Amino acid sequence: MLLCATGALVASTIPASAADTGPYPNRPIRLILAFSGGVMDSLARVLGDRLEQALGQPVVVEARTGASGNIAAEYVARAAPDGYTLLVAPVTITVLPSTHGARAVDPVRAFAPITKLATQPSLIVANAALGVNTLPDLIALARDAPGKIAYATPGIGTTQHLAASLLWNRAKVDLLHVPYSNSSQVIKDVVAGQVPVALALLATVEPFVRSGHLRALATTSAHRAAAFPDVPTVTELGFPGFDFVTWYGLVAPKGTPHDIIETLYRESARIVHTPDVRNKLVLMGGEPVGNTPEQFSAEIRADVARWPAIVKAATVLDER
Repeated sequence: MLLCATGALVASTIPASAADTGPYPNRPIRLILAFSGGVMDSLARVLGDRLEQALGQPVVVEARTGASGNIAAEYVARAAPDGYTLLVAPVTITVLPSTHGARAVDPVRAFAPITKLATQPSLIVANAALGVNTLPDLIALARDAPGKIAYATPGIGTTQHLAASLLWNRAKVDLLHVPYSNSSQVIKDVVAGQVPVALALLATVEPFVRSGHLRALATTSAHRAAAFPDVPTVTELGFPGFDFVTWYGLVAPKGTPHDIIETLYRESARIVHTPDVRNKLVLMGGEPVGNTPEQFSAEIRADVARWPAIVKAATVLDER
């Protein structure tokens, strides 16, 4: 995979008129990341390697972080719709219109969906010293001490924060939100006992659950996670319909030709379902998807419509 500045400079010297005369692709493709590190970064690099092999052109992975992912989204939305600048999109692109208002890129208007690559649930975990073994235990403890038990998330407006807000609201309990700027600091403080509870991506907390430093109370997805089949879902524990997962997808600027979208969909869906890539995803707590552009488009629209009420409720709860 080309990651060096020199390669990118050489590619940029090719006149567009000359580069675009042949069939797609005939020059390097860029995968733009909204966040660096973590599952999305690892997935993008695996995808880039395999796309490079399949399409016969270099694939460059480039992070453009900031503004909760809006900087990367805006960059790709303004790129030429030619299939050479793609966004490895997190679910947060569907949340941003509800949290950032007019400043946010509208994913429905701005992008041509290619495929949802993978999903990853979050776990509700507690420091072992808190003395709770189940989600009902935590809820009972919080009910006896309203506003006293703190929980950590990777930040305000993240899916973990919104999931927690909705759950505490449905359970009629009041926990104190402690937002962080990244997941690694969340885990460091929860393992140390500075904050007793957290909602975090499965891959982030897995080693600490297995070592016994943290106790997994529930998973936020609609079904149990393959990595922790003994951990129940929030739905199973009395909250029907509770389903909050992080997803990672591939999108192009709106107006990208249909045949290019189809080429990228076909190869990307195939890649995430190859046995070795699937195994890597499972080890990271993820599950491959690879749905069609039409299916992914419908899911993006549904997610954008879903978040406003949840964000409003979370804001009200945080202001109490």
